[in-house]
Amino acid sequence: MDLALSLKFEGWNIRYNILKSQDPSAPTRPAKCAVFVHGTPWSSIVFKPTIEALLARGSYQILVYDLAGYGQSQEFDTSSSTTSSENEFQGDTSVKFQARALTELLKQVQMDGRGGHPAPAVIAHDIAGTIVLRAHLLHDCKFDTMMLVDANCVLPWGDGFYKLARSEPQTFLKLPPSIFEAVARAVTCSAVHEPKVLQTGWEDALTHPWLGADGQRNFVRQVAQANDGDVAEMLDANLYGRVGCDVKVVWGEQDQWIPREKIEDLIRKVGGRLKEKAFIPAAGHLVMLDQPGRFTIEVFDWLTRFGSERSHAVS
Repeated sequence: MDLALSLKFEGWNIRYNILKSQDPSAPTRPAKCAVFVHGTPWSSIVFKPTIEALLARGSYQILVYDLAGYGQSQEFDTSSSTTSSENEFQGDTSVKFQARALTELLKQVQMDGRGGHPAPAVIAHDIAGTIVLRAHLLHDCKFDTMMLVDANCVLPWGDGFYKLARSEPQTFLKLPPSIFEAVARAVTCSAVHEPKVLQTGWEDALTHPWLGADGQRNFVRQVAQANDGDVAEMLDANLYGRVGCDVKVVWGEQDQWIPREKIEDLIRKVGGRLKEKAFIPAAGHLVMLDQPGRFTIEVFDWLTRFGSERSHAVS
């Protein structure tokens, strides 16, 4: 995806774009604002088919971006006064930081629900669920509705590989490029239910940002900086029950990363704000790739039936 715009934030050059429907048949229909936030170790490209379908079918104004340290947002100014040396890496990519960056981005594009600005619907995948919840519950970001997709919002975090990479990041930095590439591709393959899905170019598209010396270091950094405390802070205070908008939870039934019991736990914690849930068969963690048609229908239906005028773009 072409992320032609940028936000300079604490050393990072965060790339984003705002895409608008071109629907001449409905020139007076107010555009609904929506934000798509990807998870790890992906980029905004995972939402490309869904976004293109939405723009073709309705009136939308969509903010899409790559998280700091991911995809097209890997450029970091090492001279920044806010340089972080946590885990011996320059630049913060933690969930805690990403929530602050999202808050600043929404303010910049005037989709923060303040001062007459629209409060967008938000679609968040994987750790983006925690990023969005922190932005909402701790930084007072206003959202009209919230869709949490295979969201990693309860503890513990990570499988055996991620726990090892978090505890021994230097080991993964020292891997020969060809071996590291094999690791990155294996991680990608584990996120889908049907391997053939990746043979249409998706495996290369998802793996490419992490190749080369810089990409390898950036991949390891985002794993090493994952901090359970960023979730525990909200769980310990029972904040999920204070979500101020309607919520939908989507999960791929063959997700090998996020087991069903974690999703059910999240649903319980959200409580009465949960309005819908969709458990999609024959889909893994990257549900939007395994079942693109079904996923797009779930998103379109949710955005059509739920929400309010708060999400309408200002003319």
